[in-house]
Amino acid sequence: MPFAPMKDVSTFRRMAATMWKAPSDPTIYGSMDLDVTQTLAALQRYRERTGVRLTMTHVVTRAAALAFAKHPHLNAKVRWGGRLEQRHSVDLFVSVATDSGKDLSGARIDGVDRLGLPELVQAVEGKAKGIRTGKDESFERSRGLLQRTPFWILRPLLKLIDLLSNELHVHLPKQGLPRDPFGTAVITNVGMFGIDTAFAPFVPLGRCPMLLLITEVRPRPWVVGDELQVRQVLRLCATFDHRIIDGFSAGLLAKEIRQHVEHPELGSQSVLSQAA
Repeated sequence: MPFAPMKDVSTFRRMAATMWKAPSDPTIYGSMDLDVTQTLAALQRYRERTGVRLTMTHVVTRAAALAFAKHPHLNAKVRWGGRLEQRHSVDLFVSVATDSGKDLSGARIDGVDRLGLPELVQAVEGKAKGIRTGKDESFERSRGLLQRTPFWILRPLLKLIDLLSNELHVHLPKQGLPRDPFGTAVITNVGMFGIDTAFAPFVPLGRCPMLLLITEVRPRPWVVGDELQVRQVLRLCATFDHRIIDGFSAGLLAKEIRQHVEHPELGSQSVLSQAA
């Protein structure tokens, strides 16, 4: 036979193979390049002064949170087949690789726009460590459930989870089924793999309006005033749910994210004002 069942399939791939059907939800894509030369310098100063392992992921995550906080009407989800509802908190889901990169999960950080940089680093790293070391009880329960479930039951099970967590807003964290599990947006860093442009699809369980990929910072030609210089450039790539975010709305978010990542000297609301 030309095909054989795959063995040792990761939890994420089992979920992906069963919960996705043919594309039907509208999505739009966009990318923008940011000059992060000053940002990288501020990151280095911050690390030297505080000893905190601050990364571009933390900077972009908080910048995205501040962008949604400024435009709260975009912090919405679609429920009951078309009803739009606004979230009251900016909660971001930061992707985390597990099992030495064989599996994929993530940590939802609540109220990111209200966290300072040290608190954000602590929250992300703490949850990521718990997931990777098997000490996150909620993740272990949900992972165990999905691993034990036969593939032919997995799709209806995921539909049931979607109904409970997104439609009914049932909150069962001890069973590994938190309410609104992905929150406002998903943040994924692929720069560690040397990728400078990439896009990703929405997870049907997500119900979030944006998925943001952080790619590798690379030296690129950049116009500064009337001069052409080589600058350190970060390309951010985003997938948007067009039911919530259109081109104009995406532009509003992009403007805020650029401001908070690219110009750390802008004041107390800047993600790197503490480091500048």
